[in-house]
Amino acid sequence: MPISQKRLIVLFAILAAWAVVVIARLVQVQLIRHADYSTRALRQQERILELTPVRGSILDSHERVLAESVTAESIYADPQAITDAARAAKLLAKIPALQTTAKELRRKLEEGGGFVWIARQFPVEAAAEVKKLKIPGIYSLEEHRRSYPRQTLASNVIGYAGLDGQGLAGIEHSFDSYVRGHAGRVTLLRDARRGMYLVGGEGPNKPVDGNHVVLTIDSVVQFIAERSLSRAVDAYHAASGSAIVLDPSDGAILAMASEPAFDPNHFRDATPASQRNHAVQDMFEPGSTFKIVTASAGLEEGLVTPSQILDCGDGSITIGTTTIHEHGHMRYGMLSFEDVMVHSSNVGAIRVGLSLGPKRFYEYIRRFGFGERTGVQLPGETPGLVRRTEKWSQVSNASISMGQEIGATPLQITRAFAAVANGGLMVEPRIVDRVIDANGKTIYKPQATPPVRVISEKTAAVLNEILKQVVARGTGANAALAEHIVAGKTGTAQKAGRGGIGYLTDKYVASFGGYVPADRPRLVILVLIDEPKNAQYGGTVAAPVFKEIAEATLRYLGVPPTIPSRTIGIGGGSMLAGATIPSAEVPVALPIAPRATASAGGTPDLRGLDAREAIARAVGQGLAVRVDGSGTVISQEPAPGLALPADKRIVLHLAASESSGRTFQVRRVGESPISAAASPAIENRPAEPAR
Repeated sequence: MPISQKRLIVLFAILAAWAVVVIARLVQVQLIRHADYSTRALRQQERILELTPVRGSILDSHERVLAESVTAESIYADPQAITDAARAAKLLAKIPALQTTAKELRRKLEEGGGFVWIARQFPVEAAAEVKKLKIPGIYSLEEHRRSYPRQTLASNVIGYAGLDGQGLAGIEHSFDSYVRGHAGRVTLLRDARRGMYLVGGEGPNKPVDGNHVVLTIDSVVQFIAERSLSRAVDAYHAASGSAIVLDPSDGAILAMASEPAFDPNHFRDATPASQRNHAVQDMFEPGSTFKIVTASAGLEEGLVTPSQILDCGDGSITIGTTTIHEHGHMRYGMLSFEDVMVHSSNVGAIRVGLSLGPKRFYEYIRRFGFGERTGVQLPGETPGLVRRTEKWSQVSNASISMGQEIGATPLQITRAFAAVANGGLMVEPRIVDRVIDANGKTIYKPQATPPVRVISEKTAAVLNEILKQVVARGTGANAALAEHIVAGKTGTAQKAGRGGIGYLTDKYVASFGGYVPADRPRLVILVLIDEPKNAQYGGTVAAPVFKEIAEATLRYLGVPPTIPSRTIGIGGGSMLAGATIPSAEVPVALPIAPRATASAGGTPDLRGLDAREAIARAVGQGLAVRVDGSGTVISQEPAPGLALPADKRIVLHLAASESSGRTFQVRRVGESPISAAASPAIENRPAEPAR
């Protein structure tokens, strides 16, 4: 065989072998390991990043911003494109806003791979400093970060959101689905020269911004409440505190303050205790503020009247083998029921509770909403603790009558005061008014629950008069205002020991709840101070905070004085009540709620008055009142000016009136909704001796 032919055969064999190797490799790459190599190629050449949408704002009732999203930049790196990781880390560590070390940065950059975050949602100004360094392989991506411009204001209500744009607490959490929006997508591409490019983020991949939540909170009222609460907690070195301001007409919460508070801009630095919303997440034994429930039940059932005399046992009462004493070891003897409330007598309240009996008393406790959540749209609300009567001990009926052996939240107590202020109607507290889109269009509004009638208008009016006296001449004197009559009740509760066994002798919860102006309530306010030092009584610790909040808020809302101006003689001259007195040494008594006097002309004329005012005037003149209907008095028996019957009973016929104020759709507990105007006549049973 010629040499040239042999060479051709050898060359052909070599080419054939090479072709076999190439084909085998192609089969391996394109068929056998195609998926693996495709994944590796994509990992090296591109990366899908999620574009966080602009999170919706949280606004107060006047649409002032409480939480918003602001422009930020995220810094990332391509470690494969960085030739000197040590130098790059050293340069980056010099930027204070990164808050990291060169060692930590170097570790990130030397891990390998094609992508690593250096900083997320970085302030634009700080990101500009990074860009000035012009480090190869360091890039930036525009994002948004959550900002809370008012810092600690309403922080326990608003909550906070994490880096991924998810709400983690408060309104940020409970309304996350509305404010979060929908994320977009962008592709990060790398070319052969290791250049990086962003592609996408438009059309279906464009992020959809979130909606805005409008709260019932008024940031000015919130500031007033937080400032006053913080001062009291600091002054008494208390463990915590809460204050709630509520509009009784519709349940709108104007302020919900918790102390301590935190700055949601730096929520990672906050303690769990400072992040708690004490108004809905904490349960406590309310003490004497709960006596408004005991009083409501006793008055409604006709077991007691304001003037009825109760035996307060010279300071103690024994139930089985347990003896219960008055607060401060007071030794009351015979007191009218009104004075039982005025002086906050434990023994007197217990006698009313015992006369009710466990079954009836339990029904009223549940009627006022204790033992169930209020329905406010905040996470973590506790329902409180109300044990069924079969689990009551021999002393439970007595203990609960004065606010022990029952767990309640500050918001539940506030709702109970609102029911009295509202003429016996209990409204559902609400903290979210609506959700709006970017154009201001309402896309969601919480459905209003019809108010529930828990006590009659007559009972509410009678209790209103009693609670006014608590402030005028009783334990709540420190809550009195110069320009408005206040109705309220103090509370001082010993804290239960570990495991609920016994009571601690050195730890108390001081509280005051009330409403103002008493006869036309605009505000219901509850103040609670947990574990105050060097003082313990609600009238001393919490009532002055109520006064501060009420005065400033009424002034801010422009509520005119409801106590008529009086001329006060001073050194032969005169001046109007409420005016500035030059000398602080001149004593001027605060106006006290006037007590009605008996009419010299027989039956007083109560026609044209609403139920609250008519009943208050009649009760003030010592009359027994029967109410028929609701709304405004259209007629009465006996007629005005005629002689009163021997039992001093007067019947008021009421009907709805366009000028009588709000119109409610009312339902009684356990009944279907009915019209307030069509509600059946309400009449208390005749008074019986307290048992």
